[in-house]
Amino acid sequence: MAQNARLAALTDELIHSILKFDPHTNKQAYKHAKDIASKGLRAHQYARTNQFDVQSSFTGLEEKFRVLNRDDLADALDVRVKEINQRRGKWIPEFLSLLLQLSDRPTENSDVGALELLRPPSPPPELTWKQILEEDPYSDEEIWKDIDYGGESSEDEFFKKKQKGKGTRATSVEEDDTYDPEACVVLVDVEVMKELEESQFWTYELRDEEEKVEITELQAVRETLFMLAGLQSSLYLNDKQSNSIRVNHKYVFGHAMQKTADHLLAQLADIGRALYRLRQWIKRPSSLPLVQTFEAAVQKRLDEYDRMLANLQHLYLVPKAPISVSLLELHDQIRTGSRPILRLAQLVEDIEPQLLVNPFVHLETLFDQISLAQMTLEKDVFDFLSCVFFECLQTYLKPIRRWMESGELGLNDETFFVFENDSSSEVSSLWHDRFVLRRGQENALRSPTFLQPAAHKIFNTGKSLVFLKELGIYGAGLNSSEPEPRLDHETVCGISSEMPLSPFPELFQAAFQTWISTKYSFASTVLREHLFSECGLMRVLGHFKTLYLSANGSIFQDFADAIFKRMDEGQRGWNDRFLLTELARGIFTPALNRTHADKIVVRSVRSKARNQFVKGLGNVYIDYALPWPIMNIIQRSAIPIYQQISTFLLQTYRIKYLVQRVSPRSIQAIGNTRLRQLSYRLRQRLIWFTDILRSYLSEAVIDLSTEDMIVAMKKADDIDEMASIHMKYVARLQDQALLSENLKPIHKAIIQILDLGVTFAVAHSSRAMPTRTSATRPALSSRAVSSSKTSKFSKSSRRKSVIPAIVEDDSSDSDSDDEEADEGAGSKAPAASSSEESVEVLEKEFGRLLPFVTAGLKSVGRVSAEPAWEMLAERWGWEERKGARSFG
Repeated sequence: MAQNARLAALTDELIHSILKFDPHTNKQAYKHAKDIASKGLRAHQYARTNQFDVQSSFTGLEEKFRVLNRDDLADALDVRVKEINQRRGKWIPEFLSLLLQLSDRPTENSDVGALELLRPPSPPPELTWKQILEEDPYSDEEIWKDIDYGGESSEDEFFKKKQKGKGTRATSVEEDDTYDPEACVVLVDVEVMKELEESQFWTYELRDEEEKVEITELQAVRETLFMLAGLQSSLYLNDKQSNSIRVNHKYVFGHAMQKTADHLLAQLADIGRALYRLRQWIKRPSSLPLVQTFEAAVQKRLDEYDRMLANLQHLYLVPKAPISVSLLELHDQIRTGSRPILRLAQLVEDIEPQLLVNPFVHLETLFDQISLAQMTLEKDVFDFLSCVFFECLQTYLKPIRRWMESGELGLNDETFFVFENDSSSEVSSLWHDRFVLRRGQENALRSPTFLQPAAHKIFNTGKSLVFLKELGIYGAGLNSSEPEPRLDHETVCGISSEMPLSPFPELFQAAFQTWISTKYSFASTVLREHLFSECGLMRVLGHFKTLYLSANGSIFQDFADAIFKRMDEGQRGWNDRFLLTELARGIFTPALNRTHADKIVVRSVRSKARNQFVKGLGNVYIDYALPWPIMNIIQRSAIPIYQQISTFLLQTYRIKYLVQRVSPRSIQAIGNTRLRQLSYRLRQRLIWFTDILRSYLSEAVIDLSTEDMIVAMKKADDIDEMASIHMKYVARLQDQALLSENLKPIHKAIIQILDLGVTFAVAHSSRAMPTRTSATRPALSSRAVSSSKTSKFSKSSRRKSVIPAIVEDDSSDSDSDDEEADEGAGSKAPAASSSEESVEVLEKEFGRLLPFVTAGLKSVGRVSAEPAWEMLAERWGWEERKGARSFG
C-alpha cells in the first residue's frame, strides 16, 4: 500500500509539471490525464541498461570522431570514459546511456576548449617554513632566551581557584611529579642468560669433525617441528638442489643409542622431505584454472597441517599440565597426523609431469585413490582425499553447468570435452555437425573417466538448448524451480563416522546423475514435445511411409500405374520431372492433404534409350521437403535408402502390372498346346513370385519394423536417441529388403527374375498383336533390342544369366532388325516355333535363378540369424516345388 501511495503522489506531481493547471478547476480533464499516466506507468517494464551496448556505443563514437578527423574530441572522450569506468556504481551505465541519448551532433556542436571551464581551480601551493620566515623572521637573540618554567600562568591561577573552591586532599602526583628512570629497568638474571646461551646448541663450535654435540630430547622435538613446518633447522639439513632433507649426525642424544635415534630421526626426515617437495610445488603456480584450484586445495591442507604442528608446539611450550617429552611419542603423532597429506604429496609427485598434458589427471587420480582408501578401510585418508576431490571438481563443473544451462562454451576452453566444430553449419545438421566431442589418442574422450558415462547426456543437454535457441523458444519455462543439489563430500558420502558401505564410484555416479537430471530433463522434455507437437515428427514419418513404403496401397498403385502408363506409351519424355511432380502431388493429395503434398518433388535421370526393364525405374525417385528440425532426426543419408525401397516396390508393381495384362483369355487363344501350357505356367509363377515378394516387403519388413520404430521413438529422450532409432530402422529396412551390399548378388538375381516378367509381357504382346504398328506396340528397350540381335534360342548357345529378348516378327517397319536377328539365329524359324522356344527359355531361366535366390537367402539367414529371410526362402521354395509337381 505504501508503494502504491508513493506512485500515486509521483504521478500527481508529474501531471502538475506537464499540464500546468489547477485540478480543482477542471476535474474531468485531470482525471483523464491521471488515468492515461497510470496505465502507461503500470504497463511499462523498466529494464536495466545493457552496459556492454553502452561501451560499444562509446567505442563506436570514438572511432567515428577519428574518422572525421576529430582526434581531439576522441581523446577527450576516451579519457573521460576511462575515468568514469574506474568508479564503482550500479547506475553508471544508466548515466552513460542518458548522455548518449542527450547527445546532438557532437562532431559539429562540441568544443573541446569548453572543457577547460569545467576544470576545478588549482589548489593553493603548500605553505613552507621558508615562506613563513620570509614574512616573519625571528632574531637569534630571542630564540636563545631562557623560559621561566616556574612562573605563574593562567593555568596556575585556574588551579588555585579550583583548590579554593573545593577542599581536596593532596595527591602523590601533586606532591612530587618526578620519578626515577632506573626504576623502569629490570635487572638481568645472569644465571638465566647463561642457561639460555647454553641451550643454543647450534652456536657451539666443534674442535674437530668427529666431535658430537649432545642435545636434549626437547630440543630435538622443537627442531623436528620446525623442519616439518618448512622452516630452517640445525638438526636437519635441507638440500635445495635435490629437494631432500637429511639428518645432521653431529648432534646426538646422551640418553639414547645413536642408531635408534638416527633411525627415528630419519623417518621424520622422510616425512619432512615429502612435505618440503609439496611446498615447493605450491610455489610454482599454474595458469590453468583446474590446476589452480588443485593448488589452492593443497595449500589449504598444508595450512591445516601447519596449525596441527603449531598446536603441538604450544603443547610443549606452554603445557597445561606436566607432560613427558618423548620424541618417540611425537613420531607416532606425526606419522598418524601426516598420513593423509603424505598420500596427497605422493599423488602430486606422481601426476606432476602429466598435468601439462592432461589438466584433469589429478581428478582421475584422486577418484582412484579415494576408491582405494575405501577398500583398505583408511577412513582418514578417504575423508581427506574426498574433500580435496570435490573442491577441485567444482571448477570442472563450471563449464558443464554453463553448457547445460545456457548452451554456451567457454572461449578456447581446452579442458572441456565439448567444442564447436563448425559454427557456420546449416541448421539442418546442427545436432550432428556443429558441436562434437573432443577426443584424444585412440579416439578416447577427453574428459575424466568417472564422468564419461554421463558425457553424452551432458553433450545432448547443451545441444538441446542450442536447438531451442534456433527454434526461438529458449527461455520458455526452461528455468527449473528445483534447486541444484549439492555435490560435495557430505552429500555423496554422508556425515557418518563409519566408512560408507556402497563403493565410492557408485555413490558418486548416483549423486552426479541426480545433479545432471535437474538440468537435463527440462531442456530435453521441451524440445521433445516441440518436435512431436509443433514440428509433427510422427506425421512426417507417416508421410514417408505413404510416399516411399506403400503404406496406402491403393494410392501407391495409382502412382505406379500412372508412371507405367507413360512408360508404355513410348514417349521419350515419360520421365519429365515437372510432369511427374505434378502427377505425384495430384495422386498423393488425398492422403497427405494439399499443404504437405506440395512438398513432393519427383526427380529423374534422363536416359537416351527408352528402357522398359525394371532397372529403368531406378532413374525416377521422390524427394520430400523436410523442415530443418526434422532433418536432424531424418538425416540426408537415410533418404537414398527410402528411395531404394520405393524403387524396389515400384519394380515389383511393374511386373505385376505387366504380367496381369497378359490375360488367361489371350493365352487360351494360342493354338499351340505346348506354348499355351508354358505361357500359363510362366504367368502363374511370375505372379506368384511378385505377390510373395510384395507381401514380404509390406508385412514382414515394413510394417513390423515401422511399428517397432514408432514405439521406440515415442520413448526416446532426445534428438540423439531419435536419430539413432531412425538410422537403425532405415538400416534394418535396407537389410531385410535385400538392398544391403552383402546381399547384392541375391538382389541382382531377383531383378533378373523381374526382368523375365518384362520380357514375357513384351513377347506375348508381340505375338498376340502382330498387326499393330510400332508406334502403338509397347516400346522395347535398347537392352531388349540388342539382346534380340544376338540371342540364339538353341540350348547349346544360351549363355548363363542372360535374359533373352523376343524378336518382333511380322512387323512392317522393322525389316532390318528382323534380318539382323535372322543372321544371329542362323536361319529364320516359324513364328509359333520361335515363341514356344522363347517362352521355354524364359521358363528355364526362371527355374535357374529361383533356386539360387532361395539357397542364398537360407545361407545368409542362418549366418545372420534372420528368420525373415529363411521364411521368404521357404515360401518361394514351397511354391516352386508345388508348381513343379503341378506342371511337371
